Amino acid sequence: MVDEILNIDLLKGRSILDSPVEKVYKTIRYRILNQEYAPSQALVESALAKEFGVGRNTIRRALMQLVNEKLVELEVNKSAVVKFLTKEEALDLLEIRERLEGLITYSTAKVIKKDDVDRIRSILKDMEGLLAEGNLLEYSVKNDIIHDIIDDICPNREAIELIESIRLQLRSFNKRTILIPGRAEESYKEHIELLEALESNDAERSEIIMRKHMASVRNTLIKNYDMLF
Repeated sequence: MVDEILNIDLLKGRSILDSPVEKVYKTIRYRILNQEYAPSQALVESALAKEFGVGRNTIRRALMQLVNEKLVELEVNKSAVVKFLTKEEALDLLEIRERLEGLITYSTAKVIKKDDVDRIRSILKDMEGLLAEGNLLEYSVKNDIIHDIIDDICPNREAIELIESIRLQLRSFNKRTILIPGRAEESYKEHIELLEALESNDAERSEIIMRKHMASVRNTLIKNYDMLF
């Protein structure tokens, strides 16, 4: 079983020097974020210990890391389940995210350089092609790369730390909203507007556009929640 985990690590670019706890944590985390484990699904320690070939204490420690990231929660009887966000919780997090994403983009716009603007423009060209093909899942992956570029440039590292936990919790919601008819086209136009503002180093306009972009995600969720979940 250890060899299998090492192979998983190599395939996903993880360090083969990770401890057993880290290997279990990263694998379960990957499965949660990619919806291989469903919201509210029980994570049974004994079954996981058998699967990974480790002791239950190793599983417990890995699960606690996921609890700290708010991807897993402990029920009253101490059993672990994949965290399920209610509609109200998701909307509250999206409201917080809107404000933080605006701040991050504001800070980035002040210092972004031409090379990074060109990188974003190149990704948007790829996104245009994916949109024409109807490949919305790959489109969403490219969208994440743009946010990564903005994050990497942002000098406000405290804001980046705060946003990461929120993004993790909202991952399944974000991936579903892009599938709503018309949302991807709307998203693409918002990104084109953002590129123009960033290229001009217009911090105020960049913030407004990013907040509008995030508000659109939130409104899409409100209107289509029953269809998505």
